[in-house]
Amino acid sequence: MTDSQSLRDRLLEEINRIRVIDVHSHVPHDAPVAGSLRELLGYHYYTELAHSAGMDKAVLAPDRSEEEVIPDLVRALEHVDNTIQYKWMIELVTDLFGFQDEKLTLENWQPLADAVRRAAREPGRARQVMDQCNIDKVFLTNEFDEDLGGIDADLFGPSLRSDALVRHMDEADIRGRLEATSGVAIRDAGSMADAIGVVVQRFADAGARSASMSLPPHFCTLRTLGGEFDRAVEAVLGGRASDADVAVLRAGVLSLLCGFCDDCKMPVQIMWGVTRGAYEHGVYQGHDLLEAGDTLANLMPLLNAFAGVTFCLSVLSSGQEQELCSYGWLVHNVVLSGHWWYLNVPAHIARDLAARLQSVPKTKLIGYYSDMYKLEFGLSKFNMYRRILAQVLAHDFVEAGLGTEDDAVRIAHLMLRGNPQRVFGLTGEGQ
Repeated sequence: MTDSQSLRDRLLEEINRIRVIDVHSHVPHDAPVAGSLRELLGYHYYTELAHSAGMDKAVLAPDRSEEEVIPDLVRALEHVDNTIQYKWMIELVTDLFGFQDEKLTLENWQPLADAVRRAAREPGRARQVMDQCNIDKVFLTNEFDEDLGGIDADLFGPSLRSDALVRHMDEADIRGRLEATSGVAIRDAGSMADAIGVVVQRFADAGARSASMSLPPHFCTLRTLGGEFDRAVEAVLGGRASDADVAVLRAGVLSLLCGFCDDCKMPVQIMWGVTRGAYEHGVYQGHDLLEAGDTLANLMPLLNAFAGVTFCLSVLSSGQEQELCSYGWLVHNVVLSGHWWYLNVPAHIARDLAARLQSVPKTKLIGYYSDMYKLEFGLSKFNMYRRILAQVLAHDFVEAGLGTEDDAVRIAHLMLRGNPQRVFGLTGEGQ
């Protein structure tokens, strides 16, 4: 074993002891673990890859049984066993369900499916899985009108998913839902602001730790509250809004939301740069892509206007990574968070992580979040990141002469636990 390997292994041993905090997921609090193998293989990563490799979308029809769907998925996934996503699946079914083969095949999927169903019925299964993943708490993404009752606060923290409010307030259905959940009739800009304020306060009262949203390329965040916003709301409510009116409405709603988050001391998580519906032939959740060459510049008006709000930023394109690092370098209220979606691949993570470690204050780095839909994926996703973090800290920090091995361990604690605790007000919980 070389000195570099030994250093990496020692760091990984220490990193594996850290009880991490997962600041962004899509786990449903009332069904957090997979009830079937179909639910695991139905994660959009696998259906996207299977469809891309030639599988017909009809395979995924909701009226087809598990016994019909899984063999077709298994056949299709044979073509993607080179990917990190496939390795996630094999690692998690091995560690969590006792799977003993190197690949999922037509001959071995049925016993695994039985094991998944049995495990789902075990009492306390969610905490058991989180303990095996060494995850202390998982943040959820909850729709603005979602019932927040029944969330297990020991396991989960609610987060206000704001996409519908920010990007679709011009739609009558969204406004109707907002009226129903807030009890405020929306008749003008003032009543719209009141309704949004009620929603944010309801989440804060329920223990929400953040608001989160994904924004498309070129989204305008200019602060437009005032007469221009009033006129845009009036035009939308009157059914005569132009594209320019809708853009003003969206920017104004985002400003309102950030203002209320400022009042409630609630950070805002922004995932920047996704073009929704780009690929019209995709499977469910498999339509969205990045836009190469996009920039974060449109965020600056928002960051300037709400200097008291902490913005946790993620990007979708590697071309934005240096720009993101410069924001973390310069802008007081920006925190760099995770490695989102198409950048959630070891080759991308290792490069981007090294740049962040060498250029951004260590207190402004949230290492990773899972973006998972079922808790089981926390095991393989965080394990992937832990291995990369150990390697990058060894090679690009300690061996690069930027700090000692003890310094590297302290940075890992900050990135995986300490910074999420501080940024989201969790200090004192689960020590």
